[in-house]
Amino acid sequence: MWSGPSYGDPRPHGMMIRAGESRIGAETIPCRTCHVTNETGGQDTPHAAPQVADAWRLAPVEADWFGRSSDFICAQLRDPGRNGGRTIAELAAHLDHDVILHWAWEPGGTRESAPYDLESHIADLRLWGAAGQPCAFD
Repeated sequence: MWSGPSYGDPRPHGMMIRAGESRIGAETIPCRTCHVTNETGGQDTPHAAPQVADAWRLAPVEADWFGRSSDFICAQLRDPGRNGGRTIAELAAHLDHDVILHWAWEPGGTRESAPYDLESHIADLRLWGAAGQPCAFD
């Protein structure tokens, strides 16, 4: 999905890219065909991918939360069968240490960062875990 102030309402990728299992677009057309990396294009280049040690790729299909309810996302996050096999402590550690995720809060250029700050999200995950991971439907 494309989203953010410069895109208007969230909408599907303009090229209708459907990455397969690799999440790099190689099953159809590699992301790097159109998207430069920060290494080659700089932080201010529109649509530049983050330059990180691990290859840039789309998020897992399971992280496609556009249009999903809070109940759906809550149930998914607390279910190791649907969250990458992680406990809440491991989810918090993942958020704390995954460089690709950090890019959401430091996207560079004129890009809008994810809401709030990374530390608040990590703290909220830990608090939610300590509270027993309640969801509205409980």
